[in-house]
Amino acid sequence: MTAPAVQDDPVGWLRTQAPWLFAPELGVCIVGSQALAIACRAANVPGPRPRDVDLAWALDTTAGQRLLEQHSVFLATTEGNVQRGTLALKLGGLRLEVTSFRDGQPQHPIEQRIQADLMARDMTIGALAVQVASGAIHDPAGGLAHWRERRVVPVGDVAQRVHEHPVRWIRYVRKANEWEFELDRTIRKLRLPLSLLDGLPREAIAQELRAALLQCRSPGRFFVDLHELGLLAHLSPELARQFDGRPAGPQRWHPEISQALHLVLALEWAAHNSQHLEERDRLTVMFAVLLHDLGKGYTDDADLPSHPGHERGGLRHVDAFFRRIPGLLDQRGVSVVRDVTALHVEIRNLHELRSGTLAKLYDEHFRSGTYPVEVFALAVAADSAGRLGHEGDGPRYLAQVQRDLHWLRAACAGVDAASLRERFVDLELLRKALHEARAHAIAQARGAQSQD
Repeated sequence: MTAPAVQDDPVGWLRTQAPWLFAPELGVCIVGSQALAIACRAANVPGPRPRDVDLAWALDTTAGQRLLEQHSVFLATTEGNVQRGTLALKLGGLRLEVTSFRDGQPQHPIEQRIQADLMARDMTIGALAVQVASGAIHDPAGGLAHWRERRVVPVGDVAQRVHEHPVRWIRYVRKANEWEFELDRTIRKLRLPLSLLDGLPREAIAQELRAALLQCRSPGRFFVDLHELGLLAHLSPELARQFDGRPAGPQRWHPEISQALHLVLALEWAAHNSQHLEERDRLTVMFAVLLHDLGKGYTDDADLPSHPGHERGGLRHVDAFFRRIPGLLDQRGVSVVRDVTALHVEIRNLHELRSGTLAKLYDEHFRSGTYPVEVFALAVAADSAGRLGHEGDGPRYLAQVQRDLHWLRAACAGVDAASLRERFVDLELLRKALHEARAHAIAQARGAQSQD
């Protein structure tokens, strides 16, 4: 079976791969977005196109593992998953998860246990189940109706749902922005102690931020919502200052005026123009755009609307952000984010810089043979495109920055570093010699360029 077959007929795919899952006493259900997709098809309503299949059943983890091992499909998973009642299995080359019903009373009828499980989920559009043995669709919270209305609505009392799993407070906002749905008023009016978020594993917060940057068409609007709900300042005081109404800069440079709008526009451009990258690089672009102006949040009032020195001044705030929420990016990604923060203005005028300055930039930032030039250039271009009426500047600066960096790297790569290492044993003397040789090579490349 191919992936499209799983999407188009997950029940049929399951019957082909594991007919033993259709035993009525197991109560196996397809849940979550796949269940919603099935319900939408049955109602002739456009629905989501989920890639995976999540299951729920009546077995506890001990009995469930025994059955999965009996059919040679059991996969090891994390201890945290097991504690939450979730096991993993492999069918047809795909990894699936199956979770025990939240109603753990075996004496209760299967249908009652399904209903109880769904009514303990976070949002109504995720509280549907398709019972595979009978084909019955369970929708006790009205999720299909809310999908039609394009609304993210909590299941039951929103305060109870958030108390159970505080990450839901962020996830409601993320899902509303991912689907471009209305966020229910009960969520917008929710008033709970923000300290609830303090107990969240940092990885849970990181996962929501990564998902927002990768899956929302306009990630900036997600952060605007977090700010309006009062959550962003608690999660990241550095980032909250980007959405508090401060000016982006003088109007002649930033006709959008608002720093928040600048980020919304820049992130939209980056999201649209980084689709071709693998996830690691796309995340780096998106975080670089999100954080590149953190220094503007700490400009003295007397200097506004300008933000002198915000580029390199923002580096310590970038570092604070990554310390606060670790695991968002790998080390290469963090380094690129810092490069974009420090250089996003300066690098657009690379050929106006002195040869010695360029040699220093090469040594401190772009020397690695595997440096992701396109990733860096996309983030810089997004800053230019994120100005009202200037989205067309993005492609121009993307091409210019890539061309200039390739030129700089080629000029400096021509320096015979190995021979210099043989001549200079002292490290400081070697560094000085390399710097001078690279500056000379850049000057020569400029001369050749001007003759052309």
